[in-house]
Amino acid sequence: MEILKVETKEQLKALNDCSAMTWEGLIEEDFGTALDMCGAEGAKGYVTKGKVMNEICHLTGDNAYPDDLTIFSIDKFKGLAIMVGARWMDDIISNNADREGYYPF
Repeated sequence: MEILKVETKEQLKALNDCSAMTWEGLIEEDFGTALDMCGAEGAKGYVTKGKVMNEICHLTGDNAYPDDLTIFSIDKFKGLAIMVGARWMDDIISNNADREGYYPF
């Protein structure tokens, strides 16, 4: 199981651009299950911490994530992901941008 850490604007933009399936607050113990159930062949997992999302997307106040919140994304996903509470990364970023008035990409 390949899990990569997202730390740069370029990495987050890549997840945004491919509409990666994303869970806000998924715990580490469930990464493998999410990949097994929702990942397509060759899928990779990506972990973005709330602090990184806040910094890149300029999230503040009630719109900011807790710094230690885990945001887990899968690139190359199966449709089942929507049924288990995932959202597209570009939807998450767009919604945050609407609330903050700042679009990072």
